Amino acid sequence: MTTENLRTIWDRKAEDHATGRECRSQKRSSQLYHDSWWRYIQPLLSHIPNGRILEAGCGTGRWAEHLVPMGFDMVLSDFSPNMLVKAQDYAEEKGFIKGVSFEELDVCDLHTLESESFDMVISTGEPITLCSDPQKAISEYCRVVRRGGYVLCDAGNRYRRAYDNFRASPSEQVLQILETGEYVMNNGMKLHLLGPGELTAIFASQNMELCTLAGVTPMLCFPPDPKLEKGMENDATYQAMITMGQKYAEQPEMIALSSRLIAVARKP
Repeated sequence: MTTENLRTIWDRKAEDHATGRECRSQKRSSQLYHDSWWRYIQPLLSHIPNGRILEAGCGTGRWAEHLVPMGFDMVLSDFSPNMLVKAQDYAEEKGFIKGVSFEELDVCDLHTLESESFDMVISTGEPITLCSDPQKAISEYCRVVRRGGYVLCDAGNRYRRAYDNFRASPSEQVLQILETGEYVMNNGMKLHLLGPGELTAIFASQNMELCTLAGVTPMLCFPPDPKLEKGMENDATYQAMITMGQKYAEQPEMIALSSRLIAVARKP
């Protein structure tokens, strides 16, 4: 699939993402994902007071609403112009537009952004899995972050994807996922999935200090299936999911089981 075709798909999804924002925010799976990420973002903010943050592959925007009122300047980048329109509309509606600027950019080519010009790069929702070259995207994140700054991103885990696919429909395709990390979805989008070791190696190749590798909401599949959503309506089940993330998300065994991997890296 070409970049233009992929952009067309995401342009079409922009309206659904924007109109479904409130609905998603009420889902416990979405709240669990948000809180799991915030657990890694929040402790770093005191290291970059009043800093400049890039949300790369932002979609309709997730973090500016929380970070701009805290005094951070933000750049939201996405290669879908419609996603950026929706992100800007939301920023205007909620009153934090003055702290945000918008850039139409592919995560693999942040050419309009100067090197070492951000204190933090946040990339959630697997932009590096959906882009054409995860290693190139991460290298761009590392390029634009300042020394002493942080890159936080998540990636689809090839091993969990292979497991989920084999359970749903056993076939030889599981070998392709395991051996190449590539998986083509029903809509034609190609995923570039990484294992924990690959993600670690990419950051090492960029001379970054990997502070944390963890599983994001380790027991969730993405998107969560209806049975899982229903189960989390039970308060005890939901609390168990929170506890699992807090206690086990960084254990190697749990990382290997997780659908999404989160990496937190620092530029020395």
